[in-house]
Amino acid sequence: MPTQERTSHVDETSPALYTSAGVLCRLAAQHMVQAGLMVGPLLVEAGIHSNIMEDEDVRIGVKSQVAFVNLVADSLQDGLLGFHIARDFDLRKLGAFYYLMASSEAVSPAIDMVTRYDFFMNEGIRVRQKRTSLFSVDYDYVGLERRLDRHQIEFWVTCMLRLCRHLTRLDLIPTSVQFAHPHEGDISEMESYFGIHISFEAQKDSLSFDARVADLPLVTADPYLNRILRSYYQESLDQQRRAYESLRVRVENAIVPRLPHGTAAIGNIASDLGMSTRTLSRRLADDGLTFTGILDDLRSDLARRYLPNRTLSISQIAWLLGYKELSSFVHAFQRWTGRTPTEVRRHLRSAEAPESHTNTEGSNEFLQPEK
Repeated sequence: MPTQERTSHVDETSPALYTSAGVLCRLAAQHMVQAGLMVGPLLVEAGIHSNIMEDEDVRIGVKSQVAFVNLVADSLQDGLLGFHIARDFDLRKLGAFYYLMASSEAVSPAIDMVTRYDFFMNEGIRVRQKRTSLFSVDYDYVGLERRLDRHQIEFWVTCMLRLCRHLTRLDLIPTSVQFAHPHEGDISEMESYFGIHISFEAQKDSLSFDARVADLPLVTADPYLNRILRSYYQESLDQQRRAYESLRVRVENAIVPRLPHGTAAIGNIASDLGMSTRTLSRRLADDGLTFTGILDDLRSDLARRYLPNRTLSISQIAWLLGYKELSSFVHAFQRWTGRTPTEVRRHLRSAEAPESHTNTEGSNEFLQPEK
C-alpha cells in the first residue's frame, strides 16, 4: 500500500521540501556499485543517508536525488545516465505504481493513474496528459529549480515511453520529444531508442504520440487488480488530505491568540506546536501550503467577521489582526476585497438604515471571500 510517510533522517536535514520514492537514486547507486566505485561519499555530498540502500520505504528529498544522480553521472562519465537507467532497469522496481498502470485498460487510463498519484513517486514533478490533435504527456516542476535537473527528467520521460511500449507490446514511436534543458555530447543512442529527433532547450518537457495511441489497450489489463490498487492509492490520498486539514487548523488555532500581541511569527507558532520552524515549513510545503498564506487567509476571514461589529473601530480591528500600522491593514483589506474598510463599513450602515429598502441578504456582499 502506498505511503506518504516521511520518516527519513534525510528529510529533516535536506534543503529539499519535496520528496521522492527514491527509485532513481537507488538505481543510480547500484550503477556505482556495479562499476566498483564507492557510493558512500556521493550520498554524503548529496545529503542522503546511507540507509536508503537497505530501506526502500525511506523517501528522499527530490533536490538531493537530483544532486546525487548528477554526481553519479559525473563519476561514471555517463552523459546519458538517466536514459540508460530507464532503458535497462526492471520496470517492476517501480513497485505498486507499475502494477497500477499495468492493470489499467488502455494507455490513457494508465497515464491518468500517473497524473492522479504522481506525487507518491516524485512530489517534485507533476504529470499532465492532453488529448487534442496529439496525445501528449507534459511534465511540470514543483519545488525544484528546473535548471538543476537533466538526468532525472530524461529518466522519467524514457520510462514513460518504455512503459507504453511494454504494456501495449507495440514499438510505439513518439511524434515529438522535448526537454527544457540543453544537452551536450552525442545523443544518437537516445534518438535511436526514441525513433525520432529529440528537441532540447524547448519550452517544456513533453512526450507526444499520435492521438490514437491514447486508446490502445494494454495486454496486462486486470480490472480487479486495478480496482484494488486504486482503492489503496485513494485511501492514502484521503489520509494525506485529512492530515492537510488537521495541520492547517492547528496552525490557525495557534495563530489566533497571538495576533493581537503581534507575535504570530512562524517560529513562535512552530514552538507552540512542538516542532522546529524547518519542520513546520516542510510539512506545510508537503501539503502545498505556506505559513504566510495561512496567516493572510486567516486575517482576511477575521477582518470580514469583525467589520460588521460597530463596537470595534477600524484601528482596533487592525490591532486584533496583528497589524502595527493602520495603513498596513487598509492596504491588505483592499487587496482582499477591492475596497477600504471604511467604504465597506459605510456600505453596511447604509444598508441597515431604516429608510433603506435594501434586502439585508445582500448587505454583506463586500465581505464575501473572493471566488
